[in-house]
Amino acid sequence: MSAYWNSYPNFAHNPTTPLRQEFKRLAAHEGWEVGGSRYKKEWERCGRDEFSHQFGSEDSQLSGWQAMCVLVRVEDVPDSITQCRKVLRNDFWVNIYDLLDAKRTGRPVKKHPSAVALSKYTRNTKKIFPKRSAKANRFLKVLLVTLS
Repeated sequence: MSAYWNSYPNFAHNPTTPLRQEFKRLAAHEGWEVGGSRYKKEWERCGRDEFSHQFGSEDSQLSGWQAMCVLVRVEDVPDSITQCRKVLRNDFWVNIYDLLDAKRTGRPVKKHPSAVALSKYTRNTKKIFPKRSAKANRFLKVLLVTLS
């Protein structure tokens, strides 16, 4: 279990539930106002901590990069970080929250045919990972697209 969920010992976390659904349940449990500053701050921390828990926080570890490649169903998983980054940046467009949910639920991650399609999907679903958190993490940074 990630450090995030451990910080709420009175909450019975279900690690196989989609992240947003589980976070909303926690927010209700804690009495956070949806859209309020505490809610937004905690949602950002939840996503960042969950990503580190699922893929590691050491972006110099090949295993984390390969785990992301496996999750997005790269056919021939590269044996170097450079090649993993290249494949993930140029060949696959996935929403970060969908990637986390795939890891949590075991369901396939939704892939998009282009960065534009991913951008449109991300805006429509409001599954926007905080840019500041994503840019601070090389794992996440490779998945960023410009929202149009």
